[in-house]
Amino acid sequence: MWAFLAAAVGPLAIRALVAIGFGVVSFTGVQSAFSALTSYAQTYWSGMPAAVLQLATICGVHTALGLVFGAMVGRLAVWTVMNGSKLLFRG
Repeated sequence: MWAFLAAAVGPLAIRALVAIGFGVVSFTGVQSAFSALTSYAQTYWSGMPAAVLQLATICGVHTALGLVFGAMVGRLAVWTVMNGSKLLFRG
């Protein structure tokens, strides 16, 4: 009985560590991609004419964009944590 447990713990620990590592790498990639996308949007936001910026600010466009980007990052983070390791361990 103890030999079986000792033999099973090693591969399970390795699989868990690989899954955690894949999740961290995936989340870091998603986070850097959305960081680049956010900086790209901020660059074009600051290049808009003043009248358009004032109207967009009054309408709350910058808040809406922040909510959309935050929701997308949150959704991808949850997907990465829940389903990302399934891509590694199929079959």
